[in-house]
Amino acid sequence: MSGDQQRAQALAEQAEASYRAGRLAEAEAACRRLVTLLPDHPMTHYNLARVLKDRAKPEAAIAALRKAVARAPGMAEAWLNLGGLLADAARWDEAGGAFERGLAARADFWPLLAGMARVALAHGRRAEAEDWFRRALALAPDTPPLLLNLGNLLLETERVEAASDCFARALALAPTLAEALLGAGHAARRRGDDEAAIGFYARAAAVRPDDPAILARLAEARLGQCDWSGIESLRASLIEPALARRDDPIGPMLALSLPLPFSAAEHLTIARRRAERVAVEARALAPRPRPARPGPRPVLTVGYLSADFHDHPTTHLMRGLFAAHDRSRVRVAALSLGPDDGSAYRRAVRERSDLFLDLAPLDIPTAAARIVEAGIDILIDINVHTRGNRLALTALRPAPVTANWLGLPGSSGAGFIDWAIVDRVVAPPGAEAGFSESLLVLPHCYQPNDREQEIAADLPDRAACGLPPEGFVFCCFNQAYKIEPVMFGVWMRILARVPGSVLWLLSRSATMEANLRREAAARGIDPARLVFAPRAPKPAHLARHLHAGLVLDTLYYNAHTTASDALWAGVPVLTAPGPLFPARVAASLLATLDLPELICPDLAAYEEKAVALALDPAARAALAHRLELARARSPLFDTERFARDLERGFALMWQAARAGHRPRRLEVPAE
Repeated sequence: MSGDQQRAQALAEQAEASYRAGRLAEAEAACRRLVTLLPDHPMTHYNLARVLKDRAKPEAAIAALRKAVARAPGMAEAWLNLGGLLADAARWDEAGGAFERGLAARADFWPLLAGMARVALAHGRRAEAEDWFRRALALAPDTPPLLLNLGNLLLETERVEAASDCFARALALAPTLAEALLGAGHAARRRGDDEAAIGFYARAAAVRPDDPAILARLAEARLGQCDWSGIESLRASLIEPALARRDDPIGPMLALSLPLPFSAAEHLTIARRRAERVAVEARALAPRPRPARPGPRPVLTVGYLSADFHDHPTTHLMRGLFAAHDRSRVRVAALSLGPDDGSAYRRAVRERSDLFLDLAPLDIPTAAARIVEAGIDILIDINVHTRGNRLALTALRPAPVTANWLGLPGSSGAGFIDWAIVDRVVAPPGAEAGFSESLLVLPHCYQPNDREQEIAADLPDRAACGLPPEGFVFCCFNQAYKIEPVMFGVWMRILARVPGSVLWLLSRSATMEANLRREAAARGIDPARLVFAPRAPKPAHLARHLHAGLVLDTLYYNAHTTASDALWAGVPVLTAPGPLFPARVAASLLATLDLPELICPDLAAYEEKAVALALDPAARAALAHRLELARARSPLFDTERFARDLERGFALMWQAARAGHRPRRLEVPAE
């Protein structure tokens, strides 16, 4: 062995020993000397890249790997690592090229197939990603990360049972894989099996007890069953650790829906972190498109972007708006991100829009290009951070003006969204500090309503609804997660003060019912005084409201669509607004109906008002009469009037874009 060979072997052994011992600086120094000694040997560059990656020097590691593959183009592992580092840097096209070169060298190397799937997912090409994952699994069927990633993809595309099977297979191979436990929990929730979901999330939390993302999912699932165990510790165990981190373990929608005191600044912090991450991802996907500049338009083209154009509460509210728009002012485009469920709601959106684009199958750059081609002037992102969103699409700015409206009751935190469309109640003067967007303030309620909603004529009797033959019926058909211990305690005091009354709730599961019955008994109320309603088609659901005398609203996250449903069915809603947007929506609805006496300043007044109305039939009759008149005359259920208000708002947004000046708060004048 020559002297150079001996030095090379000694350096290689020194580098490996230092690397294994965790002395990375020493390992890097030895690798660099080895590269100097053997500059044309691909493994010297490969090993240097390995050390540089672990020393958090990704650009230097990429450069070393490029030298390795230049000297050994058939080195599949080097192409894999190069592609992985480029993907970590969101340099997706370069990453895809590296994975492709690796596959050219070794077509049966499944990690490269998984890398190609990762690139496809980043671009939103789900069908392509699924094909890559399945090809990888054909080569490595017992690989938990592959099963996990395919399961997550299947869950995103609503194939819940197939996703569950993938997670089960992954867990059979790796029972403590936290990500697979999370996936299995998500799938169980989609099936409506919250008990199973809680079990999976609890197992994941046992594996990673300090992970706020896992703790958030566990808390969310428990709240969905009205399981309030540990609720008093959520701020210390979940919110404060999440706020202290620089990533975004808790989504903005979950943060808003937790039954905890929460500040606008805290929510904005969480929303901004999520939006900033999305913006970085979007910039890596494609160059920003170039929509037409704001200029004079005889008619503005408005694009409503949503994953919920089907039988969904958002479309229940919006359905009438599509036809109500004045085509001399706006051209209406529905930009769909979600599935076609074949419902009448989906058909109505399609038929009442001037343009309907199904963007769901498209990758994000292609979908952005379609929006530009459609000439969208104002892009209204209805989902933002809610389920089914593709916020990266909005982040590419495929329209000159962007707005956040309806789906998220709060700020997007996004620098790429110009406006949040609100009203004076949900965002009173001073609320601007809690929004990254400028506020477009509508003159009445920000929430649209469809005055064409059918109320079934064949009203079931009280017995068919599970209600007693007599007694006052308080009602709350909000989703279970909105029911908070503090408000439930108020409700039980109300029941105690109104003899023979019952509380009518929407059932989620037998477990949720049992939990609330137990909580009622703990507060001295006969559990039989809670009556649970199954889910029903919308016309039948609206009809059964007529057995209720008063809707009791929740505290931190109000009834939104649910409150509109009750008011449309003629049932008064009692609310006590809080400081944040989601806690003020019912108050906005009632203010628009000119029913201020149903907006209570605090919980004590709320309790007194509920009891007084239940015990005073004459007062209830007078209130019901006023509500009936308001339904016909108020702006709340005047879909055409709402459309005119919104159109004037669009015109003001467009004027601001043309002027190049966007005020923090812009009030839309009433007609």
